[in-house]
Parts: sequence; C-alpha cells; structure tokens
Amino acid sequence: MATRNLTMVVDRRHARGEGKGLSISPENITKYSYVNMYLHHDGYPEWQAVQLANWLKVNNRQDGSAMAAKLVHDHYYDSCYLYADVNNIDHQYTYIIWTGDSDKTMIACHDRYSEQCIFVMTPEQIIEKYKDDMEYTDFASGKTRCEYSGLRSVISYTD
Repeated sequence: MATRNLTMVVDRRHARGEGKGLSISPENITKYSYVNMYLHHDGYPEWQAVQLANWLKVNNRQDGSAMAAKLVHDHYYDSCYLYADVNNIDHQYTYIIWTGDSDKTMIACHDRYSEQCIFVMTPEQIIEKYKDDMEYTDFASGKTRCEYSGLRSVISYTD
C-alpha cells in the first residue's frame, strides 16, 4: 500500500498574521503555493521528510518559484503529478516548504487523516529525528529521484 503525499512550496509571508503561524492548515494557503506536487509512494516522515530535508540542505533558495521548479525536477518519478490545490487528490501527508528566508527555511508536515500538524522543523531537525537506515537520494552529489529510481536510463534527451 502506498503512503500518498503532497509537497507545497509557500512563501513565509503568507503565514504571517495567522494564529497558527507555520503550522497553518494546507487548505488555508493552497492559493499561495507555487506547486502542489503529489507523490504516490513513501510519504511517511522517515522517508519523504528526510528526502526533502536532504534536498533543502543543497537547494535552499529564497525564491519560492525557483525552488518549486527545482523540487519538481529533482523529485520526479513515474508516480509524480502536479495538482491545482491540495484538495484535488487523496493523500495522507502534506509537506509545506516555507521559503523566503534562506537562513530559516522550514518544513511543516500535516497528517490529513488525523487533521494534525505533525511538525514544523528545520531540515537539520528532521534529519536528526526521522533519519533511518535507508538509501536516501544523494542530492548533495547531484543525484535526482529519477536517477535513483532507475528511470534516468529510460529518458532520452535531445540537444
């Protein structure tokens, strides 16, 4: 069974003035997200949160639109789709990458089934808490999820 998940990229300014701050519900900020990227597999924090944290350590950008484009490129695999908002697809976990402050990029994780914010953490905090003995994508070496899954060999590029 797949643990479906969705990742959003949102500028921090959209959480300012909200009572819950960066733990705001994804449904309340979907209109501000640069991307709503659905992944069909491995959405639990021990995998997807760590993948996002590892990726952010080498791809931290203040510009949310640039970050969203790079996120889709680096995390794409056969069961990856983009949706207009978080309510267009059933999924358990929603991850929000909060941009706009390069020193304090944060990730929030929401469990849609329990309607709880599981965490709001820095990439370093996520890795410390959730990293397990798994073969995560080595984003620091320029790898992408597409390469990791073996799909790169099927994709041909033309000049």
